Amino acid sequence: MQDINTLCRVNSSLLYSGLIEQFGHPNNFKNTIHTNISEQNIPYITFAPFSNSDVVKQAFSTRLGGVSTGMFESMNLTFNPVGQYEADSHSNVYKNFERMASVLNIPVERMVYTKQTHTTNIKIVDDSHAGMGITRERDYDNIDGLVTNTRNLCLVSSYADCIPVTLVDEKQHVIAAMHAGWKGTVGNIAANGFNTMKNAFGCVNENIKAFIGPGICMDCYEVSADVADMFKAAYTKQEVKLLLKNGKTEGKYQLNLLAANYINLINCGIKASDIYVSDVCTCCNSNILFSHRASKGKRGIMCNFIYLR
Repeated sequence: MQDINTLCRVNSSLLYSGLIEQFGHPNNFKNTIHTNISEQNIPYITFAPFSNSDVVKQAFSTRLGGVSTGMFESMNLTFNPVGQYEADSHSNVYKNFERMASVLNIPVERMVYTKQTHTTNIKIVDDSHAGMGITRERDYDNIDGLVTNTRNLCLVSSYADCIPVTLVDEKQHVIAAMHAGWKGTVGNIAANGFNTMKNAFGCVNENIKAFIGPGICMDCYEVSADVADMFKAAYTKQEVKLLLKNGKTEGKYQLNLLAANYINLINCGIKASDIYVSDVCTCCNSNILFSHRASKGKRGIMCNFIYLR
């Protein structure tokens, strides 16, 4: 098995230099991911602002420590087909969820799973949704973000290069977990999650801590001119300078999704000192993390798990 402690860290001082200069708090871009191995020998990742929290328990899976085989080796956490490829064995995926449940010390019946379709839709969930997407059918569709104030209800969202955005209000005891691909980012799902916390539960920006990533880095993420144009329309000229640069292929662009979501949260009024950005790229670490780009679509899915204690 690969060693989780060999994760390659991006040079945050270069990758986020514009953000650091504009917003400060450079330490929030360094060593923001902690690597762990459970008593059951399952590697997983925790996010720096939540690692020692008395309010939440959080874990991000890797591709290691599961039972799946072939292109899904080994901690695959999707029951669905991946692109043109057939789905993984339902039994294997369920066993993988059970393994992550042992890491989190919560039963799979207390998990609730997004139904991601690259929207900006957010759903508030409670005890009535426990198990949906894993142990029983969902009663919702097209949901890329979940919000709850229910204790011991684990929010589960899935990734293989797209950006996890996680919000925690430790005073109001409210959490949000969102999936931000380029569509969700340019559509500002992060703001939708923040506004749901604010409007439904009275959260205020001063009390919210945020974590962005791990996901694909700018150097690995090339997009078409059409996608770049959408970001040029959605962000200021100064912001676009931080988000886009000429691509490695003529007519293409390199896009910084991590930085775009950082800007989205700054524009919500969340303090820069309370926003942490991943220094780990999924594509650069495709031996440890699932990456759609690195595998050309032949891969499994990782999940972010978070719940209120």
